[in-house]
Amino acid sequence: MKKTRIARAKTAEDTSRRNFISMVLFGAALLLAAALYVTPALADSLDAAKARGDVGEKRNGYVGIVISGPSGDLVRLVDDVNLRRRDAYRALAQKTQGATLAAVEQMAGAKLIQNAASGTYVEDGSGNWVRKP
Repeated sequence: MKKTRIARAKTAEDTSRRNFISMVLFGAALLLAAALYVTPALADSLDAAKARGDVGEKRNGYVGIVISGPSGDLVRLVDDVNLRRRDAYRALAQKTQGATLAAVEQMAGAKLIQNAASGTYVEDGSGNWVRKP
C-alpha cells in the first residue's frame, strides 16, 4: 500500500514538473512565434505607433487602437498585425497538446504586456488603456 502511494506521488510530481517545463517552453515559443510572424517593416511601423501612443497591447494577445479617429493606414496596420498573431497563436495551439486558441491568446497577452516598453499603452484588468510605468 505504501509503495503504491509513493509511486503515485512520484508520478504526480513528475507530471507537475513536465507541465511546468512545457509551459516555460510554450511561453518561449509563443514569444518567438509572435516575433517571427511580424515582418521588419511591419514591426518598425508597429513600434512607431506604440511609441506615439496610437496603439497598445491588449490582454487578449492582440494590438488595439488607443486613439479616436485612427487613419486608414493605422487600422490596416493593426488588422495585419492581429491576423498574423492569430495565425501564430492558432499554429501554437495546434502544436501544443491540450492548448486552446483562447489559452494561447491569454498567455501571449500577459507576456506582451509584461514585455511592453515603459510609457506605452497596455490594457489593464478592467479593459482600460493605461501607460505602462
